[in-house]
Formats: sequence, structure tokens, C-alpha cells
Amino acid sequence: MNLFNLLICLCREINPRFFKRLVLSLILFFSGEEVLYASDLKLRIGYNDNASFPYFLGNSSLPFDPPGISVEIISIVASELGVDVEFVRLPGRRVLHELKANRLDAAFIFSFKPERQEFGVFPMRGGQPDSQKRLAVLSYVLYRLKGTALDWNGHSFSNLNGALGANAGYSIVADLRKKGVVVVEAKTTETNFLNLENTRIVGVADQEVVADSYLATNNINTIEKVEVPLATKDYFLIFSHQFVDDYPDLAEKFWERIAEKRDELTEQLIPKYVAAVPEASLSN
Repeated sequence: MNLFNLLICLCREINPRFFKRLVLSLILFFSGEEVLYASDLKLRIGYNDNASFPYFLGNSSLPFDPPGISVEIISIVASELGVDVEFVRLPGRRVLHELKANRLDAAFIFSFKPERQEFGVFPMRGGQPDSQKRLAVLSYVLYRLKGTALDWNGHSFSNLNGALGANAGYSIVADLRKKGVVVVEAKTTETNFLNLENTRIVGVADQEVVADSYLATNNINTIEKVEVPLATKDYFLIFSHQFVDDYPDLAEKFWERIAEKRDELTEQLIPKYVAAVPEASLSN
């Protein structure tokens, strides 16, 4: 028995989890550029059960068809790395709690907030999230009824005489409240715009691609967008602390491959989603 086989046998007897880590590390060391991971390794990756067009589609506990650009990018990267993926859809806040409890191996798409590091691990560089390893970029934009004076100049609001609506769990909610803005949270983009049309709120802060798609699909011409974004943020695939402890090389390889493939794949995939019926991304 050679030294390689002896090490494997010993580690299998001592600690099965450590055995898997050793095998992955040895494969990484001996295989060079292309790394194929153990076929029995399946990643449980969670994401929101509400649509965020075009990144993930359908308001359901099941994947949609087509599933969304971010879902496809992760699937392609996982396939290239030889790893199986099981996608799990849950309410946004529950996704983070399941990740923290190590019942999910990874989750997407989340912007960086220091407090979110309690739930999972972001790709970092120099103490800051590494923008190069983002999965997507999203802009939050302010919407108002046409003819109203509510405005945003990139730094402050003017003529803000009431509450803004936003989807529950969106990171923009905390950002607005830090500015002293009253925010009414709703479950969906549709509810926010209905509240705006019924003047229960004076504006809506929403993800631009989602809100624009909703307004166009429903031929709503009484609402307009303020062109200056409220915020533009990088969004990431994040891993559980346990997964990074067990498979640090695999987590890093995922982020590196996303950085390499993201823009190319997005350019290839976006025509399919632009051509798709927009309402399909916003319905069950």
C-alpha cells in the first residue's frame, strides 16, 4: 500500500468529514487547473421564493422555467466543477436562518451588510466584499405617482411627505430607515404599487428590473421612475460557515469561476429573458 492510499484509509477511520476534505484537497493539488469534486457531494443552495426578474423567476417554492440568470450561472459553474446542486426556495429571511443553521450550504443573491456575516461567508478582499466575485448588480430606484413632487437627488429626498413602500427583506429597507424614512413593508411589488396608486404611501423603493418589468407588463402609466438610483449594490452567492470550514477550496473556486464566467454568461442568457413573457417572471 502506497503512502497516498494509507493516508486515505487512516483518515476514513479517524474522521469521515476530515476524510472528504483531504480527498478534495488532494484532487485540487494533483489535477491542476480543472478540479472535479466528489460525485457524492451535493450542495443545497437556497434562494427567495419571490421573483427577482431576471435573476430568479416565479413566485413559488419550486424553480421556474426558465429559472433565472443567477440560477443558470450557478448551475453552469457547479457542472463545470463536477458538483451536484439542489436548489431550495424559501422566504428571504428564512433562507438566511437556514444558512446560519447549516441546513443550507449556500444562498443567493445577497448584498453585503456586516451583520449578515453572522449568517454566512462573503467573498472578501482587504476586509471588504470582493466586487469581482459578485453574482449580480442590482439598483434600487424610487417610483412616484406622475405629477407629484417627491424627488431624490442621489443624497437626500425632497417633498417626502409620507411613507415609502418596499418589499419585506430588501436591504434598502434598513438603508431608508437609517435616513429617518418611514417604510411600509409589503410582500410583493404588486402590493407596493397598489398602495401607491391608492395613496397609502407616497413612493416605492424597489429593484429597478423588477419594478420596470411589472409596470410594463401591466401597462401602468400613472407611475414614473426617478432616474437617480437610491442605491446600486453588488449581490453575492454566500456559503455557510460550516461549508467554508469543510470545503474552503471549493467555496473559493466557486467564487473565482463566477467572476470568470458571470459577464459572458449574462450576455448570452439575457436575450432569452428579455424575449420571455415578463408576467411569467412575476406569477406562480
